[in-house]
Amino acid sequence: MKRASAVLVSLVLALPVVAAVGAGGGGAAGTAFRAFTVEGETVKADLRGAGPVEWVGKVTVRGAGLVLTADDGLKLWPTADWRDAERVEARGNIIVEGEYVGPDKTRWDINGKAASASYERASGEGVLRGSGTFRAVNRDTGAIVSAAADTMTYNFKTQQFRFERGDKPVRVEWQEPTAPAAQPEADKSKETTAK
Repeated sequence: MKRASAVLVSLVLALPVVAAVGAGGGGAAGTAFRAFTVEGETVKADLRGAGPVEWVGKVTVRGAGLVLTADDGLKLWPTADWRDAERVEARGNIIVEGEYVGPDKTRWDINGKAASASYERASGEGVLRGSGTFRAVNRDTGAIVSAAADTMTYNFKTQQFRFERGDKPVRVEWQEPTAPAAQPEADKSKETTAK
């Protein structure tokens, strides 16, 4: 059973958004993204490969510099060889926090919230759904990008984000860091010269 547990944990490398964000400019679907740890109340699996592996209740996934929590469980459909996931779904108050490294190696501290999350190996997309929010802070400049949308998608192949909000406009905000206050010059009247 130890080997089966290790395989189950390693399969979560394709978790939606955690893998997408943790890939940090890394490659396409099916790429190994490092090790992950999944903690949940109960895990159910049929080791013959029938049906998904399912974590019931509150689930926490840690790996690739990120933490994802889901209040209502996680399901993972493994590939035939159990080395990857065909699909992953997480439900209930999804929260993602951690680091994203962009294709240009820019580092961002990110956090996102949504009602559900999914990952599809065939499309190479991780998706957050349900009145989601997303916020990223550039570690070097302090610039902030935030968005509110009903659907937030990350595509592994193009390494691009897409935000959608049905018939309403997507709200995206960019905030440049505030410049530090100018330091007053030293009071020159206090300077003395030796005679």
